[in-house]
Amino acid sequence: MDAPAATPPPTLPPPEFNPPSPLLPSKKQQTWGALISIVVIMLMIIVGAFYAWGKRVAEEQQLEGAVGAAFENATSTP
Repeated sequence: MDAPAATPPPTLPPPEFNPPSPLLPSKKQQTWGALISIVVIMLMIIVGAFYAWGKRVAEEQQLEGAVGAAFENATSTP
């Protein structure tokens, strides 16, 4: 006599993967993030431009002072 075939135990489908909400920002959060990034980058560019401009003005003033002093020495010597 043949032994009855063993039936496999019932299998359950794997649970669905639902990532928590902080991993996937909403469209509104993504928009604000992009806007804040653009503002920060623009501010960095503006601050850098003022820094470079101020440095150039300071160098020009030093050159003008050196040229003016040299001109005064040349004209005041008999």
